[in-house]
Amino acid sequence: MSSTNQDTKHPPANVLRVTGWKDLPTDRTPALYRVTGSNGDSREFTLAKGNRVILDALLRQPIYCASPVRVSDRVCVLRREYGVPITIEMYENDAATDRAKFGVYFIGEGVARIGGAA
Repeated sequence: MSSTNQDTKHPPANVLRVTGWKDLPTDRTPALYRVTGSNGDSREFTLAKGNRVILDALLRQPIYCASPVRVSDRVCVLRREYGVPITIEMYENDAATDRAKFGVYFIGEGVARIGGAA
């Protein structure tokens, strides 16, 4: 996983802490997405169910890595199988969980859902 460690003190205020599927977007039906690289090349693919839910959530806001719904598993699939640019930033001292270090996923540029807002 890539990490840029821009600010190891505080994640953005809008980071989503997922405690269950109820915290995520609810639409699990197939949707079309496009990823456009910095060179202008693009690819389109359809996602449904959990992969769609996680990508839609990332398009809205960053997400804490650790969660009971295994966000990390979906992020790995989105990266490897679909080439979605997702990075992880590492931070220290999560007051909500008492973890010394924790990660937050961020969506990269060039990702969009086709035919509707995420």
